[in-house]
Amino acid sequence: MAKKQNDTSGNINKDNPKDSPNVEIKFPKDFDKKIKIKFDKIKNIEIQFPKFLEIEKQEFQRLNAIKLNLSTKYQPRPSSRMTPCGNGDFEGKIDTQQWQGAYGDVRNIPGSFTEGFISGPIGSSTSHQTWVPTAVDSNVPISTTAPSSNGAIRIGNSVNGYGSELISKTFVVTPNESTIIFWYAVVMQNPIGHPPSDQPLFWVRVTDASGVIVPGAFDFGGGSDKLIADKNNPFFKSKDDKVYRDWSCAQIDLSTQIGKQVTIEFISGDCGYGGHWGYAYIDRYCGTCEGSPTGTIDYDCDESDHCGLGKICFDYTLPQTEDDKGNTVTGNVEIQLDIYQNGNLLTTLNSPILGKGSQFCFIINPTSLPGINLALGGFDFVATGKFSIASLSLGSKKIGTKPTGITPGQNNDYQIECKSCSDIEAEQEAHLQMLCDKKVNKLEHYNCNCPDSKDKASCGCTKGPNDPSIDPSKDVNKIRCIKAKLPKLEPCISISWGDSPCDCFETNDYEVACITVCNCYENVSFDNFVINKLVITDEFGKPVDTLPNGKPSVQVVPSGPICFGEIPPCTKRKVSCKSREIVIKTVGAKSGKYRLKLYGVCYETRIENQKEICFDLSLCGD
Repeated sequence: MAKKQNDTSGNINKDNPKDSPNVEIKFPKDFDKKIKIKFDKIKNIEIQFPKFLEIEKQEFQRLNAIKLNLSTKYQPRPSSRMTPCGNGDFEGKIDTQQWQGAYGDVRNIPGSFTEGFISGPIGSSTSHQTWVPTAVDSNVPISTTAPSSNGAIRIGNSVNGYGSELISKTFVVTPNESTIIFWYAVVMQNPIGHPPSDQPLFWVRVTDASGVIVPGAFDFGGGSDKLIADKNNPFFKSKDDKVYRDWSCAQIDLSTQIGKQVTIEFISGDCGYGGHWGYAYIDRYCGTCEGSPTGTIDYDCDESDHCGLGKICFDYTLPQTEDDKGNTVTGNVEIQLDIYQNGNLLTTLNSPILGKGSQFCFIINPTSLPGINLALGGFDFVATGKFSIASLSLGSKKIGTKPTGITPGQNNDYQIECKSCSDIEAEQEAHLQMLCDKKVNKLEHYNCNCPDSKDKASCGCTKGPNDPSIDPSKDVNKIRCIKAKLPKLEPCISISWGDSPCDCFETNDYEVACITVCNCYENVSFDNFVINKLVITDEFGKPVDTLPNGKPSVQVVPSGPICFGEIPPCTKRKVSCKSREIVIKTVGAKSGKYRLKLYGVCYETRIENQKEICFDLSLCGD
């Protein structure tokens, strides 16, 4: 009979509705005889024939259940509910909407696995994926959860017999999830004399949509994505016939797969001779590597420069463990800095091998970088920390995403030249003007002292300034000081908001508006332009209602002063404008009309005039 396993957590085999405990799978008449012949041909087998026969019968039943469509064969299955980092902390449960589970025979990796989650005690051969709380492992002195965690997942068990199990995620890689960090711990029996291919193992397998392993996506060290029982590994500790590796952090690099589907599988497996077991813990998936004994690296943004002749700095911790005598063993790191422009690798810089300290800075002279295109304005960079200890490679950890670097977008991690304050001001002015030009709703303006004036829309910007009229006395010796009759020279001030004509101010709202000041004169400058105070009142000029906390129900931020500097003359019939952003915030306000008043609109008017003056000279004869 095909026996359906039960999940002690209550969520077992929900994805396998076709499993049936009532369907009998018959064995061939000569099954035992063929298994005995197979058993006799195996060299170095570590279990007796009765147990080997029982394992073979179970495997025959499992594979036939798949063949007869009684169980679901595991295949990476993308799902709209499965996210790259969902349920990565394992706090409280295994979410079967976020993870796939499967189990099978280590001799079949990565062949036919049966899909499903089956949990249970560590001493049960049918415990494949089990959520565990913080405790001490029953076989070795390590925690069952990573540091600062309350829950983890154990894949595998402490029963020998060719068992193998996995959990996996399938998703489309985005730039934000192109680097996956996770913590792991392993416990394995340590067979003597087994070749590496037959040792108990923990495998981090990363494949693309076609099932092909993604090159370079994961490395435990030395280019291998498998971790096997190895008492010579300085991070493995020994207890009796077992070796174990306490919690460490590792990193999966998916930068070559952005926009593509990948599957990440965590696989545990017994030894290939059937006599030894191994299991692993997974935790803090999509977390950080802070505190990892295998070393860490971080970009030190504050210490780094970001333009011109400067430096790019990284903080690091070195790998550290203890030998059999309890002495501290410290490793080293080499930092590789790859510099990109327009997505192409320009050059690679390497630090010395660092065996002490905690920070290294690369000195950067952008103009001397090989192949640099100065016209592009900047470049991107990615750093890789290559860690090792006692001549053993521990893999690498990366900062940034190839080829766009630390910040999304091209050529924006480091600027070739440092911009001056005036350059930055000009860029900001242009940026604000671009944003404010898109505002479609306008507030109607008028003279605060003459609210009934019909000339509310008059600003002079369309008609242009009038010529001045001055009438001094004809007798220059009798000229008196008189008041010049100047035209009304004022800038045009407008307030706009909203990205759609349908936008309106609501009683609970947060609107970003623009105050725009324009100069429509070609020979006049408005200097030191300042709006000293902004106030919102009701339509009669009275204060707005206040909330229970004492704050006004309608606010404008900032309330002033707002500085515009110089509003220069317009040129080539193009009006000269500057904009500043304000926020109008309403909380529990009453509906109705309100008044936004600008106090202390101060500026200096500077007029530039050019004219020709002629004087007649009379020459007397000799």
